[in-house]
Amino acid sequence: MVLGGGGIKGIAYSGVFEVAEERGYKWGNIAGVSAGSVAGACIAAGYKAWEILDIIEQFDFSKINLDRIPMRVPVVQEIMEIRDRWKLGYENIFKFLFTRDGLAGNSATNPADSLSLDGNSANNQVNKLAGNSFNNLQGDYRVNLLKGIVKYCQKGCLFDGDYLEEWIGWLLARKGVRTFGDLRGGIVDEENPGGYKVRMTAADCNRVKVIVLPDDISYYGIDPDELEVAKAVRMSTCVPFAFKPVEIKRKQGDKTVIHYIVDGGVLDRFPSWLVKHSSGYPPAVGFTLDGGEKKTTLNMDTALDVLKALITAVHDIGVPKDAAYDMKYVGRIDTGKVSFLDFDITREEKIYLYESGSKAAIKLFNELEKDYIT
Repeated sequence: MVLGGGGIKGIAYSGVFEVAEERGYKWGNIAGVSAGSVAGACIAAGYKAWEILDIIEQFDFSKINLDRIPMRVPVVQEIMEIRDRWKLGYENIFKFLFTRDGLAGNSATNPADSLSLDGNSANNQVNKLAGNSFNNLQGDYRVNLLKGIVKYCQKGCLFDGDYLEEWIGWLLARKGVRTFGDLRGGIVDEENPGGYKVRMTAADCNRVKVIVLPDDISYYGIDPDELEVAKAVRMSTCVPFAFKPVEIKRKQGDKTVIHYIVDGGVLDRFPSWLVKHSSGYPPAVGFTLDGGEKKTTLNMDTALDVLKALITAVHDIGVPKDAAYDMKYVGRIDTGKVSFLDFDITREEKIYLYESGSKAAIKLFNELEKDYIT
């Protein structure tokens, strides 16, 4: 099973898990990114759907403070000042982060005038550069964009990520899980030679590369079995500008290199390639949190609007926007009524997400059972 990212929308996965349990499904290998890594880790650790629902119900999302965004995230303030001066809109966010000088360029003239990319060509450039390889991500645009992410995140982000890591660590400890060594028991195959029940993706800004956790952590001199699951979840959910990039130190000869790790959804919001159909098992399935989303231009009226625009601009840049998923059974959960940063979510909105997850799961499992069982 593959679970895509989507911030607070990940609540919808509780509905998916409940339907799966009712039908007797058990998961072999799970892959997730961002919100999907949180959900996947909980299921792999042994949490039942009702327990996850109870956790969601008890967690006070309003404690996640979104006040004073311009002060805490200076890049938002910079963009707002340029917006007011030059009447710029959302389409320019991507171009600012794409360019080598970014927002630090010449402020004496309209920044948009000095950019060679027109309103739609930024995404087109990404599509051309992405190709079909997940390892060939060295295009200048991606390099500059990820450098820009690190540069501006170092000036300030909403959160440092400690609370999330501690909370996830506490949840997993309740089920006796601390490291990935505790999560052996998945299906050993070509894609998952370590046989981990759950794996997740993050993005290494230095290498401009998707990394698979825990497998790829060995590059940094860490034993995959010893990597704490909560640390991996923190890396996978490290949404740029919302959370500070996770720093990993790696010895390189006499030097120590600091690698900056962010949310895997920056390069690929749905890593369907991470789970393959293993012989003798039902086909792999996946769920995304982008169903019901309307393709509308984001406004830039408030600091929160600018933050959402920033985060939206830097996600899913590693694959063509029109790329088809390498998976037959993918359920797109309708989450259009909730934004990924709506931490002041109401109980009614939680119920909406749960029910949307349930509906998507019922539809997908019906299709799967029709094709596979009959």
